[in-house]
Amino acid sequence: MKNSLGIRTKYLLLIYFLLTFLISWTGLVFIMGIDGFTGKKEVPDSQIPLLFLAMCAGPFIAGLLVNYFEDGKNSFQQLKIRICKWKVKTRWYAIALFSAPLLFGFTYLILSTFSSKFSPILFSTDDIFILILGGILGGIVAGFFEELGWTGFAIPKLRLRFNILTTGLIVGIIWGIWHLPLFMSKDPDGVVPLVILLIVKLVTHLPAFRILMVWVYDHTQSLWIIILMHMSFTASTMVFQPTTTKGIDIVVFNLMFTALIYVFIIILSYLNHRKPQGLK
Repeated sequence: MKNSLGIRTKYLLLIYFLLTFLISWTGLVFIMGIDGFTGKKEVPDSQIPLLFLAMCAGPFIAGLLVNYFEDGKNSFQQLKIRICKWKVKTRWYAIALFSAPLLFGFTYLILSTFSSKFSPILFSTDDIFILILGGILGGIVAGFFEELGWTGFAIPKLRLRFNILTTGLIVGIIWGIWHLPLFMSKDPDGVVPLVILLIVKLVTHLPAFRILMVWVYDHTQSLWIIILMHMSFTASTMVFQPTTTKGIDIVVFNLMFTALIYVFIIILSYLNHRKPQGLK
């Protein structure tokens, strides 16, 4: 299928993903230098807000551009309609807002029965207000600007060809790899190889949660709900991150968190009278 410019949808998808990486990663290199980008030097905390904005600029700008390439101003009108679709059943708001914090909570509850070292940073920080405020602001920025690209463009196009599971995996894995420069720090104990640590950090829970997001979007067709869901996920990630920095602990935490996300998807699918196979 071609758009008004004669560009096939699959090429627009490729353009979107390439632009997202190009814009975000170029911004990161500009802000923290090539050594910071590759993890050779630590990035100061003062640069974190700028890095956050640079990352969000990628999917946001790329999403607007490819939407315009597809159908001009009409695409923006359709995007506005999906953003403004807020009249959905209450249960979708509950899933969007509380899935992430509940899943984090269950992860800690299970892991804490085996070791006391698994606890959220929320319970050990001296400045809870700054942590929560930073999480909320970060969630708002990431949720709004990222989802105008991921769900505003890529996911609806992929759903024309693939089921929910495959669409979520494709976008989720790309979403994870896109975060790569922010997670280049090695295991301080040197137990877990960097490549394993990166795989666990980037392509376990992110694809799993993206599948859940695609499932919710498929049932609501509301970009507003997905923006809220992303806001909640980012805020929860920042507020409920583990206090431990050991590589093996991060691996255990992420794998448990990922497993619980998939269990949650299956439960929701069953409760919604949908077959979990392929989540069609």
